Amino acid sequence: MIKKTKCTLCSETKFTKLYSGTIRDGKFGSYTEENFDIVKCKGCGLVRLFQNPYTLETYKSKEYRDSYNDSHKPEDYLSSLDFEQPPRLKTIGMEACRNKIVLDNGCGAASFLDLLKGSSKKTIGIEPFSGYHSSIKKRGHEIFQDSEKALKKYENKVDLVTSFCVIEHTIDPLTYLKNSHSLLKNGGKMFIETDNNNDILKKIIPQDFDSFFYRTAHLWYFDEKTLKKIALKAGFKIEKIYFRQNFDISNLLSWIKEKKPTGNGKIKIFNDNFNKFWKSYLEEKGIADLVCIELTKN
Repeated sequence: MIKKTKCTLCSETKFTKLYSGTIRDGKFGSYTEENFDIVKCKGCGLVRLFQNPYTLETYKSKEYRDSYNDSHKPEDYLSSLDFEQPPRLKTIGMEACRNKIVLDNGCGAASFLDLLKGSSKKTIGIEPFSGYHSSIKKRGHEIFQDSEKALKKYENKVDLVTSFCVIEHTIDPLTYLKNSHSLLKNGGKMFIETDNNNDILKKIIPQDFDSFFYRTAHLWYFDEKTLKKIALKAGFKIEKIYFRQNFDISNLLSWIKEKKPTGNGKIKIFNDNFNKFWKSYLEEKGIADLVCIELTKN
């Protein structure tokens, strides 16, 4: 029996259980000893991790970074995640960033902001883990530990807020979006990217993929509908919603065969043209690994 608790989006107290079992607790191969429940709100459809194992203090700790990133050093973060940033900038467009005040809300070690130095008017990060802050400052970015501190200086002043695979980590995603909305000037934009709860792997091999996809660090699991709903409730106007696929068909086939992630390119028989078709097909059908949304503050 799922105990009564209010949905953060619609205040419904009834949920449907989607999954019960062990979930990922760090990198691949690290799983919880106890079972966790993944539930879906009967009112709005928002999917969540029912038992929240984390507090805000967790995200401030080096132990959290060590468990998911194998390191809490900023240089290791940058070397492992720099490759993810150019596709993000390509999607947003340099024209949205040039000569603008850009804030990355949940910036990690500020890999994305590094792409904008020399082009954007100002680059700002919000990151709870203070172990990254010194490095971020040395690279020329302004940094805050939370939205409340950033709002004291930049309320209604930011041109662009970005959020890359962060909203699913937040204790309260609606408050996270409302704070982002408050940081933006009128007409300012926000781009959000988060794991897609309609990922093709969840449809093909849920028995193997679900315990990897669901994890202690992700408290919320969005699809196109629920991402739209929470953005509207936070006061945004929706410009467009779209999907982006990171992984090639080799990763899917390796999951089916080996039941583990292998990243891109392990199976060499598929060329770039085939993988471009594969990725564009998943994006068109809404079953890519990322769901993204572009928003405007009216």
